[in-house]
Amino acid sequence: MKISKVIVSIVLLALVAVAAVAVYKCNAKPNEEEARAIVSKLNSAWDAAFAEASAGTLASYYDANGSLLPAGGEQVTGNNDIADFWSGLFAKGFAEHQITTVETGIVGNTIYQRGKWSAVLKSADSEPQQFSGNLHILYKKQDDGSWKILTHTWN
Repeated sequence: MKISKVIVSIVLLALVAVAAVAVYKCNAKPNEEEARAIVSKLNSAWDAAFAEASAGTLASYYDANGSLLPAGGEQVTGNNDIADFWSGLFAKGFAEHQITTVETGIVGNTIYQRGKWSAVLKSADSEPQQFSGNLHILYKKQDDGSWKILTHTWN
């Protein structure tokens, strides 16, 4: 009888240990290096969607409550309005967008990115114009573990 109690105790202890590891892994937050890798992957996907002039794909990278805060412009919130914003830029001829990360960090379920951006405006009646500036993006971890843009601002 004593042996079976010992075995039951060992099995219960093992189950508690396994459960604790599972909970830890589910709640684990990325470190600074992992945050930088996440941002690098997100930037590559974002620039690729811009290169394809895919406003819908770009909008899908934003949180449902995500906002754009363009320099000198009105705040744009929500996936439909964000898609319309990018469609308008593509219609004007903006292309060749590139994000360069300067700094990333993580606080809880939020990753921040400070960086640089560049793009080219191409139109039939003038030479291509280069634009560039600074950007700041906040990414929010979603319930499914993915990261989406909560706030995106640039100048």
